[in-house]
Amino acid sequence: MTAAALSTPHCTITEDALARVRDGQGRYFEHLMRIDPAKFAADTLDPRKAEDQAAVLAPYADLACKTVLEIGAGCGVTHIVWRRKFKVEAWGIEPEGEGFDQSAAIARDLIAANGLEPTRIVNARGENLPFPDRHFDVVYSSNVLEHTDDPAQVLREALRVLKPGGVAQIVCPNYRSYFDGHYAAFHPPIFSNAFFCWWMRWIYRRDPAFATTIRTEINPGWVRRNLGQIARDIPHTTLTLGEDKFRERMIAADVARWMGLGVVGRLLGIAKALRLNRLAAWLLIATGGWTPLIITVRRGE
Repeated sequence: MTAAALSTPHCTITEDALARVRDGQGRYFEHLMRIDPAKFAADTLDPRKAEDQAAVLAPYADLACKTVLEIGAGCGVTHIVWRRKFKVEAWGIEPEGEGFDQSAAIARDLIAANGLEPTRIVNARGENLPFPDRHFDVVYSSNVLEHTDDPAQVLREALRVLKPGGVAQIVCPNYRSYFDGHYAAFHPPIFSNAFFCWWMRWIYRRDPAFATTIRTEINPGWVRRNLGQIARDIPHTTLTLGEDKFRERMIAADVARWMGLGVVGRLLGIAKALRLNRLAAWLLIATGGWTPLIITVRRGE
């Protein structure tokens, strides 16, 4: 897909950004996910994903003209779309020199190409946000928590910088579920990283080096425990962990086709045709196996 075809009224994608994601992250994940680098780049930079993310957040927080922090701004697409469509006062953090070290540079170049200030992307980590207490109306993050060194501290920092009444939404995999998007692979519930690495190496025959970096302890129980500990210092209310959205998607057989989710969508279509999708949704929620986690909390006074 060309950059022009990807672009929307709220975000212009450049050929330079598309090529850099394709030849960087896309080439890296080609052998892990078995996805063509061009598709990887197109899915990563598609502005429609940012609009889908806003729609998931909408029942809990109105973005219009709010102050927003994105933890893990990636290549900057969500930052651009939300600034231009919702007129948010937005900041993003993206660490440089680690992992996908080109993401921050791509983000700044793409933001500048869209006529916005690239300095709004700050070189920082989620464990130590360079912002004062009670500063943002909304804190958002997607597919970042599982890659951090201390995910519990990231949750604490997200709540620290929220204004009273503000909403944080952190979207991440649930490793009590049965599918990992990084490898586009099915798996049993994961209770140790060592088992996850073993599964990817010996069942899928894929390099487990990336798997060693993933925080596979993240699941609904882990989230509830850590939010409970944080509540001793920062009062908040948990609005959802994503069960409701998962049920809605299962019943409608509506799964996005980003990255490796196409196979999940096909299986769900079969389940719906057999009228098993409602039962499957109930079982997965009852056993804590829905995915992704959509950790949504409102800060108290």
